[in-house]
Amino acid sequence: MIIDFHTHIFPTDVLINRELYIDDPGFKLLYSSKKSVIVDQIGLSDYISANELYGAAAMSFPWIDEKRCMRHNEYMASISGDNTFPFGIIPISGNRSVRAYTEDIKKQGLSGIGEIAFYSHGMNNIAMKFLHEVLEASSEFSLPVCIHLNEPVGHQYPGKYEPSLFQVYELIKDVPAVVVILSHWGGGLFFYELMPEVRENLKNVFYDTAAAPYIYSDSIYEAALKIVKPEKIIFGSDYPLLGVNRYKNSIEEKIESTDDRKKIFIENAKRILKI
Repeated sequence: MIIDFHTHIFPTDVLINRELYIDDPGFKLLYSSKKSVIVDQIGLSDYISANELYGAAAMSFPWIDEKRCMRHNEYMASISGDNTFPFGIIPISGNRSVRAYTEDIKKQGLSGIGEIAFYSHGMNNIAMKFLHEVLEASSEFSLPVCIHLNEPVGHQYPGKYEPSLFQVYELIKDVPAVVVILSHWGGGLFFYELMPEVRENLKNVFYDTAAAPYIYSDSIYEAALKIVKPEKIIFGSDYPLLGVNRYKNSIEEKIESTDDRKKIFIENAKRILKI
């Protein structure tokens, strides 16, 4: 069985009236083209059923507008079920404290916070201050946090920005108790776990596989296993951008141990989600 830990869904109105949301710079960057597929809970449920998944963690979108964040959270809370584990989102410039929004997400029964991303302005000082507040509040309310981190080198694509790996590392080091999932292999941050002090400071950090087929060769799986334990790698597809079938054969070919694959495909997710 498999839990897809990195999927994206939107409230149904966003699917129907996409053009009304293009004023958000991040949404415009990623979804202004009708070729960019977006789905709601129905689409995710169909994906789970068609691929016989145990379930999926569903990420919210980092809207600039506070009201859109709140509506997205309300939608996520309304669709939480046996095989869907929705994450909530916090506005970067809301009218309340980050702690207050985090407490709301906890009370709504959502499974975590994310996917936090800074598509508009990158990881500037405002973003770093906000991220630190999110980590502190998430630690207090025992909520995992999913952060978008892309690789700092290579080809450009919509949504890619300077990931500021050093600054992100320092923030996580400052709030060590919070469980953090760094998307897209953490932009390569896992490599630095070869350094003993980094390994210790990132002991509660997981790395998801989202979008790996677009970025890395299949050797990424073998390389990651040599650096970090399988307990720190978590399967995520970035659905609907990609689905489980784009990953499954590569993972099964490159990771020979059935126990290791089981941890990556489901056990680590269950441990994070406390199920």
